[in-house]
Amino acid sequence: MENHYFAIDVETANADYSRICQVGVAEFENGNILRTWKSYVNPEQYFDQFFVNVHAIDQDTVKDAPKIPEVLEQLMKAN
Repeated sequence: MENHYFAIDVETANADYSRICQVGVAEFENGNILRTWKSYVNPEQYFDQFFVNVHAIDQDTVKDAPKIPEVLEQLMKAN
């Protein structure tokens, strides 16, 4: 039996879970990574220093990154 799944991980800029600053996806089959994809996201929101200390992503890191609608479009095309 084939075991095929995707894992998604996000990092947020602050305690508002909708303020994503990075998203990553990994595709697995039978426990092996087939491919990965990731993108920084400009959350258009302030960064709480607590979160910056956790993931080391700050406003400078994402200043030129796409906003979430663009990232979602990229992700949908990454079939």
